[in-house]
Amino acid sequence: MLFETFGEYTKDGGFARLENGKFTELVRDAASYTTPSRAAHADKYLFTRQTFTEFPDLRVSGATFADSKKITDANPQQADYKWVAKRVLIEYKDKDGHRLQGFMSLPEDWQPGKKLPMLVSFYEKNSQNFNRYTAPSYITGMGALPVEAVSRGYITMFADVYYHTGTSHSDQLNAVEAATKKAIELGYVDPKHIGVNGHSYGGEGAAFIATRSRMFAAVGVGAGVTDLFTDFSQEWGWSYTVNGGSGENGNQYYMGGQGRWGFSPWEKPEVYHFESALTHVPEVTQPILIMHGTADPTVSFIEGENFYNALRFNGKEAYLLAYPGEGHGLRGLANRKDLTGRYFEFFDHFLKGAPAPKWMTDGVPYLVKAQGSNASGTPAAATGAGIVP
Repeated sequence: MLFETFGEYTKDGGFARLENGKFTELVRDAASYTTPSRAAHADKYLFTRQTFTEFPDLRVSGATFADSKKITDANPQQADYKWVAKRVLIEYKDKDGHRLQGFMSLPEDWQPGKKLPMLVSFYEKNSQNFNRYTAPSYITGMGALPVEAVSRGYITMFADVYYHTGTSHSDQLNAVEAATKKAIELGYVDPKHIGVNGHSYGGEGAAFIATRSRMFAAVGVGAGVTDLFTDFSQEWGWSYTVNGGSGENGNQYYMGGQGRWGFSPWEKPEVYHFESALTHVPEVTQPILIMHGTADPTVSFIEGENFYNALRFNGKEAYLLAYPGEGHGLRGLANRKDLTGRYFEFFDHFLKGAPAPKWMTDGVPYLVKAQGSNASGTPAAATGAGIVP
């Protein structure tokens, strides 16, 4: 029997064989492997091997996997671009002492002692992707850290989160701050120029972090719940036939699903109130970029719109990208391209001092948008975004 192996804390990958009661390690290195396919009439295997710099080309090997040979070269154009020079696996602990990991990607032109701006994202687990190759692509939401961010002079970091029942957003805040402090401690990062972004479950965490933390100079929030009390009863299937809603409301998600609350808002209203980003809007100190599909069947567009309106009412700097007809993540290529561009314009301005683009300084009035062009003269149909200053 052939087994795939994985180092829980080293992130090394490889293969091992169990034969006649003996378990033998065949290969293990700082790479990630796909499940191999065995030839029908020979002890030969087809699989891919990848690292953060090595594209997952096809490989063929014998039974030991030690003699594998690359048989494709599918991504030679990578040599023409700046890439990730180094990945750093970090360890940190949350306030309860749980062992957590994350990883940073450093630009090709990074030099020891040089402190760079950093972009942070998070979810329950990301560190297992330490040895994964990421190809450039237009983003579909605010949860990703585009690989080209490294080429643009950013350090990027993914952080893991340990969750408890009933404190999900506080857990995200605690873990992300702990990971960020570790990155600063290691000397790679300019502590005054750090941004954080998240989408969906990470989006509601990013919104909460924006209202509670003072470590971040700018925050991106994508399709995130900001009022837990109302979302508990929110209908997720209102647009089932059109946008693929689940047909449920949020009850099970909050009671026993990913939300991890374990109790209703009527049992512990103070917890739902405290853990909602909307509660703490008056405390916000950094600019926030919010994006949301207007036809989102999972997290109602009202969640993003309410957060934006609350921020503006309280005199905070906020920007809303509303994508008509889009669901929980962007599917239209024009919209994905649009969001990717605005993502970098927003963070470049607040983390690198780049000039603010016109859509941030002037916005796009509704009447101008309705006439078919935005403030910059770009056809609205090409961007697909309704931008509010």
